[in-house]
Amino acid sequence: MVESLVIGLDIGASKTLAGLVTRAGEIVQTLQVATAPSPPEILSAARSLSEKLIAAADAPVFGIGIGSAGMVDAASGIVIHANDNLPGWSGTNLTALAIGGLPVCAENDVRAMAYGEATIGAGAAYRSLLCVTIGTGIGGAIVAGDEVWHGANYSAGEIGYMVVDWDDDQPLILDQYCSGPAIERAYHNATGAEEGLPLTEISRRAAAGDDLARGVITEKARQLGCILAGYITSINPEAVIVGGGVPQIGALWWDAFESAFREGLPPLLRATPLLPAALGAEAVLLGAAMLAWRVFPPIGMGRAWKGGSSH
Repeated sequence: MVESLVIGLDIGASKTLAGLVTRAGEIVQTLQVATAPSPPEILSAARSLSEKLIAAADAPVFGIGIGSAGMVDAASGIVIHANDNLPGWSGTNLTALAIGGLPVCAENDVRAMAYGEATIGAGAAYRSLLCVTIGTGIGGAIVAGDEVWHGANYSAGEIGYMVVDWDDDQPLILDQYCSGPAIERAYHNATGAEEGLPLTEISRRAAAGDDLARGVITEKARQLGCILAGYITSINPEAVIVGGGVPQIGALWWDAFESAFREGLPPLLRATPLLPAALGAEAVLLGAAMLAWRVFPPIGMGRAWKGGSSH
């Protein structure tokens, strides 16, 4: 029988996902809605999901962990920067989700994912790791000694901002160079088509034998692998965990990526484990929950909530 639970929240640009999670990282129940268009509506939806979960829980809930898009000040729970994927999200205080007085901890979504992978996922056997996500953008986070390394201003590990090329006199950052949209742009330029295609269709064409699609995917994978090797040489983690939508292309992308990664490493580091993320679509939720378990252990906490009004 489950003795206690926490709530994990994943607040992203497209979905808001909430779940009840045990100390062992088992998900008891989840609820999901499309992310609302404004910060107040997003918070209201997240609160509603959490209240429904608490009401349905068969054990006391001790805290709430949040993994949110944007750069998050983990000490205050405030989103200090967010891009246009969540308009107006900058400045949002995530501790407003302290339902019924339950304590709240908040973290950037990639850092939450990294912590989940470091504790109950692919990186659980390692003391330090870099977690990279490749999707609409490219994110990164560093975990060392069971701690998320934030840096001085909560941007440590954000590899997507590294300048990797130039377009005339304009710098190109990794986020623009090897992400999902970068593959889409490269294929569009290679075909000369009037309209671009989504990555899912490019991947489908590659699987069907389209040489242009295969070439673009492998080229971008190799570029990322080479760049990541240089970064790894600098920070030297025990392992690298890779997740996000782009690696879901499969072996075509992964094999080219890993080959370039290995080739780019100095001999001493060439055996660095390169592992696919293990926690899937619930990675941010689980990581946020595991952070909550760490910050708000039930023993000696003296606080739990088992439903009822929070107003």
